[in-house]
Amino acid sequence: MSRSLLLFLFLACMLACKRAPSDHEHGAGQGHEHGHEHSAPAASGPERPDESVTVYQDGLELFMEYPAFVVGQPSPLVAHFTDARDPNAFRVVTKGRVTATLRYVDGTEERFVADKLLRDGIFKPAVQPTRAGEGTLTLRLEGEQVSGTVDVGKVVVHPTVAAAVAAAPPEEGGEATVPFLKEQQWKTQYATAPAEPRVLQGGVRATGELKPVAGQAAELSAPVAGRIPVGDRVVHLGQRVRKGEVLVRLMPTSAAAGMDVATVEMESARARAELGLAEREVKRAEEMFAGKAIPEKQLDAARVAREVAAARVAATERQLALYRSTQSGSPGGPSGAAFELRSPVDGVVSYAEVTPGAIVDVGTRLVSVVNPERLWLEARVYEADVAKVERSPGAAFTVAGFDREFSVDEKTGRRVAVGSVVDRVTRTLPVIFELPNPEGVLKPGMFAKVVLYTGETVRGVAIPESAIVDDNGKPTVFVMEGGESFFKRAIQPGVRSGGYVQVLEGVKEGERVVSQGAYEIKLSTVAGAAVGHGHTH
Repeated sequence: MSRSLLLFLFLACMLACKRAPSDHEHGAGQGHEHGHEHSAPAASGPERPDESVTVYQDGLELFMEYPAFVVGQPSPLVAHFTDARDPNAFRVVTKGRVTATLRYVDGTEERFVADKLLRDGIFKPAVQPTRAGEGTLTLRLEGEQVSGTVDVGKVVVHPTVAAAVAAAPPEEGGEATVPFLKEQQWKTQYATAPAEPRVLQGGVRATGELKPVAGQAAELSAPVAGRIPVGDRVVHLGQRVRKGEVLVRLMPTSAAAGMDVATVEMESARARAELGLAEREVKRAEEMFAGKAIPEKQLDAARVAREVAAARVAATERQLALYRSTQSGSPGGPSGAAFELRSPVDGVVSYAEVTPGAIVDVGTRLVSVVNPERLWLEARVYEADVAKVERSPGAAFTVAGFDREFSVDEKTGRRVAVGSVVDRVTRTLPVIFELPNPEGVLKPGMFAKVVLYTGETVRGVAIPESAIVDDNGKPTVFVMEGGESFFKRAIQPGVRSGGYVQVLEGVKEGERVVSQGAYEIKLSTVAGAAVGHGHTH
């Protein structure tokens, strides 16, 4: 084989073994290292330092990394855009174009455009400055999903790479960070919120339950044993009914129709006879007492007997009137009469066990009706907190299944009552509020987590309550260090009010905390930071 052929093969092998510099990746355990196609440094020269920025503006979150600006050298801006208009759920930007404007101090501008996404959420315009000096950088996003302008702020264009390296601040060791990449954030419910001053209402925590307003719920039971007629209209769960509307008809059995009514009539007649006898006995005793034939004690006994007899007459007449008011003529029944059970309130059927043709025993629960337009919130307050809520002006509460907080105050409802006796078992006292329920989303029987306002106000730095997660018994939050890195901090919470928590220690005013998605970040620290979420820019 000729020497020239051997030399050719040797050079080919060397070229095959070489790999051109490529973008870095978010690999397993690599943490926060976005690679960019920076301009390749000279063989003997230094590499430009990376810079990063996170800005919230105009309904957008911009997290951007780029190499320091140097005259004549391209600096790709790896710009992660997130739609941050919904404070509870940030969303990845999937459409649009980005214009980066570099404005020098003399007012001249240079524009650089990325007409399309590199991939969802990421644009990569390349800035290549033509002169050194200070300036400002602005990114304008335009798209169908969202549009906005983000002012990155002051930037410096260095004359040389060496000057950029010399100007870079020294790396400082500090608080450890937890990585959570944009690709992870965009796949879950994620949002951040600033820690900022708020006026919070002092409150006391309690458990509670939603109940019908007194007098706005009723249970209808069978007054006698009987049969529900076949062919009658049957009420059903959720049906709206009016006060006085017939809900169930009940045909008494022969024994119930005869014996029960007869017994009541007989008892009524007997009571009237006994009352007549008692009245005659009182009259005779008064005459004898006037003639000093009997002592006063005997007269008093006769009068008491008359009062008892009168009470018995009243009771039997009420029972007889109940029978007569619920009966209506019905030739189809065995006794020729039917009991009609009517709704005592306007409302909704909350229970119905009515089957045509079924035989029911006396006292069987057939229908329940509740008016849900207004409800009572009964909070159970521990005795140690009772003095704080004696004049509570209102309360806030949450129930399972809703991601929002409900409230009741002097404008929307009222405090109905504060209990006067502490429960011997639970050591709690009931405090009842009445509130409107116009949408009907709240249901009687729901359990609630309640904060009763004490009437005091506190001003302090506060964060959303949803930002706090439990970490081995310690209330913990994740504070943003950069777009994809967070500080894990234990905090000392203070007053809670309206979905916010005062922070006495652990978070400073102006810092941003993860308000949605904190639990997912916590899980990522257990499973291994950023495993399996690498990406190449």
